[in-house]
Amino acid sequence: MSAQLFLIAPIDVPAEILGPALKATLAEREVAALLLQRGALSENAYKTLVKSVAPMAQAAGAAVVIEGAPGLVRLLGADGLHVAGDIEAVREAVAALKPQMIVGVGGVHSRDDAMGAGELEVDYILFGPLSGAITADEREMARWWAETMEIPSVLSDPMAGFTDYDAEGCEFIGLGLSLPERAE
Repeated sequence: MSAQLFLIAPIDVPAEILGPALKATLAEREVAALLLQRGALSENAYKTLVKSVAPMAQAAGAAVVIEGAPGLVRLLGADGLHVAGDIEAVREAVAALKPQMIVGVGGVHSRDDAMGAGELEVDYILFGPLSGAITADEREMARWWAETMEIPSVLSDPMAGFTDYDAEGCEFIGLGLSLPERAE
């Protein structure tokens, strides 16, 4: 089985730059999910970003997960929430959004973290960074999870290319969305 593409948008990129890059990627590849990171964007800039690019991704069949409070998911028309680490935030998201919406977890640093989140019946566990290079330990943890647990795993390797990645048996591969070079 081949891993499905879980696309990770770069942080702090305005909609007018992200939109065309996403459109080009969606025209070339089948994307299962898109994570729109908030980064340092203001609340209004993030809302604008999500409202402008989410419909494009959803029209192509990709689920859109966002960061922030559970209430933002419905307000912005997203499909779910990506929660980093904090188990209480995961509990809150699951209570507010499941079963209609997706709740995924990232920022897990141990098997215990992963199992704790998995016990809350999340929809996926993301192993690895949202930007930068993945470590050997993160790869091993993703492989272990994929081999032993039922909850889908995302191996996040944002620096890998669309053709040169190893999903380690995970259901999803998290790859970074490339942006065209901009003239300064």
